[in-house]
Amino acid sequence: MLRVYQTVRRIRTLGPYDRFGLWLQGCERNCPGCISPEAGRMDGGYLADEDTLAGEILSVPDIEGITVSGGEPFLQAEALEKLLCRVRREKDLGVILYTGYTYEEVAGHPLLRQCDALIDGPYIKEADDGRSMRGSSNQRLIHLSERYRGKIEYGEWGRKIQMAETDRNEVVMVGVPSGHSADFARYLRDFWKGGPDGDH
Repeated sequence: MLRVYQTVRRIRTLGPYDRFGLWLQGCERNCPGCISPEAGRMDGGYLADEDTLAGEILSVPDIEGITVSGGEPFLQAEALEKLLCRVRREKDLGVILYTGYTYEEVAGHPLLRQCDALIDGPYIKEADDGRSMRGSSNQRLIHLSERYRGKIEYGEWGRKIQMAETDRNEVVMVGVPSGHSADFARYLRDFWKGGPDGDH
């Protein structure tokens, strides 16, 4: 079982091509300025079994890969590895993984064998440099295979965001926001959850 924050069937902002977006629930870091603080709650989200999630991913046509974020995926590393291994046995999908751990902290973990690229390190608000694919300058894009080498690099993209519908029928912003777009993301989160201005 995996504790899931949300899924989005088709995203275009957290990696090249059309991708399946999977956000896992639970994180212990509480980074100031985190764009998804709700995903950090250890008791939030919902439980999903491997069969259900694999079926959901494999049912989406014409995607090139999966991007996994959170929360913190390495808190559920064993179950996530099994899920990715199963999906990749049936379909050649690339995997990009976001983690708050550094590569050195997780090097050698079996989960990395199922990943093609890693964006590592905690988000540091003061080090937000506006470059694509990452939130702050301490975070690194590490190629774990040749699949995305030359296709995703920090200098190549401007930051992109998109609006997408989740598995919970909520509209969310997907991507790495900066400046006013980060404020807009927080506004949307409040709006769809019936925030300070009332129910919507």
